[in-house]
Amino acid sequence: MSQPTTDNTGSVGEGARGVYKHDSDRVKAGSLGLLLLLITLGMLFGGLVLVVLAVRVGDEAWPANLPHLPWQVWVSTASLLATSIAFAEAVAAMRRGSDAGIRLALGTAGIMVILFTGMQGWAWLDWYEQMPAVEAATQQHRVGVMGFWVFTGLHGMHVLGGLIPLGMVAWYALFRTWTASRHGLLRHTAIYWHFLDAVWVVLLLTMLVIL
Repeated sequence: MSQPTTDNTGSVGEGARGVYKHDSDRVKAGSLGLLLLLITLGMLFGGLVLVVLAVRVGDEAWPANLPHLPWQVWVSTASLLATSIAFAEAVAAMRRGSDAGIRLALGTAGIMVILFTGMQGWAWLDWYEQMPAVEAATQQHRVGVMGFWVFTGLHGMHVLGGLIPLGMVAWYALFRTWTASRHGLLRHTAIYWHFLDAVWVVLLLTMLVIL
């Protein structure tokens, strides 16, 4: 089976089975797809925040005895910020042409993501253990109780989804040759994780207001 080949200009050779004549075209298509994805996710998270805030403001029966955010949330927040910084360093290392720098930054990002997911799971258990002390008999109370799980759970699903491109760029950094399209993949992956970082900050601020 013939494999794509590239020359110094990044064009794809005759053996390629693709719709892109140049790696730069692939990167541009990826950028457009990422933009559409982030717009969609922004609308999803933004709509969720607005709905919960509207319920909170208009509901006089909102429970006043909800527990404070678990301490693990603050550790997970710090780890997610560190993940974003690590991706920024990976992109900077790519521009410097430092393969070792890319591998170190991506390894750091992977460790921080594992820490984030572990802390979030622990926070879920902590929140669950405090629920018996909270009356959740009415639907209004239930919205308040479930808010923490909805926010963190939805965000956590997209964090897990982000592990796929993270694993791909880590694989390329360790075992494959970097091409222009793979440079684009690293930049796109970094942007996605920066987006998750920004979304988490908004969700965290929202939970501080409503809980």
